[in-house]
Order: sequence, then structure tokens, then C-alpha cells
Amino acid sequence: MGTMKKILLYFKLQLRLFLILICTTSIPLLLVYLYSPYEWDKLYWLFITFIFALKVVFYKDAPYKKKITPLVREMLTKEYKRVPSKMEVVARIEDMINARDVMLLSSALLIVVITILFSKL
Repeated sequence: MGTMKKILLYFKLQLRLFLILICTTSIPLLLVYLYSPYEWDKLYWLFITFIFALKVVFYKDAPYKKKITPLVREMLTKEYKRVPSKMEVVARIEDMINARDVMLLSSALLIVVITILFSKL
């Protein structure tokens, strides 16, 4: 699968997480930079640390794999209109885990871009 198709698949699989991260990190940072009368030079580190803490504390791979296995099997059954093989399920689970990591990284990158645009870096 091509790189662009893979990235689009990642956004399709984890769009909700990406939107939640945008609403909890990038938008508040943007609002602080726009409307706060105080200087917040290193505020972006707070949001990047928050994203890193999410990855380390809440998004552990093993429990997540167990949690999403039935959901992935059901999703693939609807998508393929047949029962998926074990390898197809494992591949989609890996795609979902990679997608989650890409969304976390994309949110952190957006924070850095916003910080650069406001010359706070």
C-alpha cells in the first residue's frame, strides 16, 4: 500500500482521537497565544508533555490490542463482507496502533507549528 493511502487510512481509523487532541491541545494553545495578556514562552512544552504522557500512561499497546480485537474483526467483516483471516485482523490492529501514534505525533507537530507561527519557539 502506498504511503499516502496508508496515511489516509490512519486518519480514517483515528479521526476521532485526532479531533479530540486538537480540541484539548492545539485550540487552547492557539487561544492563549491570541488572547492572553501574559507572555507564555514555554507553554508549548506543557501540551507536548501532555501528549507524551497520554502515550506512556494511557495508550499501552497490549491492553489496547485486547480491547479492539473484537471491534476490528466486526469492522473487517462489514468491510470485506466475509469473515476476515487472523492475519488480516492482526494487520488492521497494527494499523490502528500505528494510526494512534501518528495522530499523537501529528498533534505534537501542530503544536510546534502554532508555536513557530507565533514566534514563541
